[in-house]
Amino acid sequence: MLLSLTNITKQYAAVDDDAGGAPPSVLRDVNLSVDAGNSLSIVGPSGSGKSTLLQIIGTLDTPTSGQLLLDGQDLTKQSPDQLALIRNEKIGFIFQSHHLLPQCTVLENVLIPTLVHKKNGDVEARARKLLGRVGLSHRLSHRPGQLSGGECQRVAVVRALINQPKLVLADEPTGALDQKSAETLAELLIEINREEGVTLIVVTHAMPLAQRMGTVYELREGTLVDASQ
Repeated sequence: MLLSLTNITKQYAAVDDDAGGAPPSVLRDVNLSVDAGNSLSIVGPSGSGKSTLLQIIGTLDTPTSGQLLLDGQDLTKQSPDQLALIRNEKIGFIFQSHHLLPQCTVLENVLIPTLVHKKNGDVEARARKLLGRVGLSHRLSHRPGQLSGGECQRVAVVRALINQPKLVLADEPTGALDQKSAETLAELLIEINREEGVTLIVVTHAMPLAQRMGTVYELREGTLVDASQ
């Protein structure tokens, strides 16, 4: 078991402290177990808590209560510095916006996560290999402003993979792309999941993408349910 969520709840303080009653909950006793190498998607309407759940899994947010285990470690009991190390070494992130640094080249953007801690082996060679795999060998010295949206997202995927994470989290990765680019990126994510053995969790509104994952979950009133049936 790579990832386990037990009774994860997320509550936010009420806007009006005098309103009384319990604070609003976006997640209610969410339970999820994911084996290494699996893929799954999480769907649901806007505001249902999909991105919040993904941020909690990725340690970018903290649950109000519950237990979150990644690779046997209880992430709810780690210090901020320990969480930063875990994110760098074990988790790759892909967002709707690629968040590439405009002043850096494609190759430099991909290598940024490797600067935090020295990695074994030739990380630049890995970066070049991965960029070639996604069809960007001819773009290594280009900057993001010289690339298409689809090319920028492929760079973001490679950046997420550069430290060989065990888990990749993708939040609406095709949301800003045209249909052709979205289909290309979907194929890439599936290929990476299969060939790299990376566990993949995708939050998306795009049902064609969601349904290509191994399991489809839906957030309904703060609770995660299996929608694959």
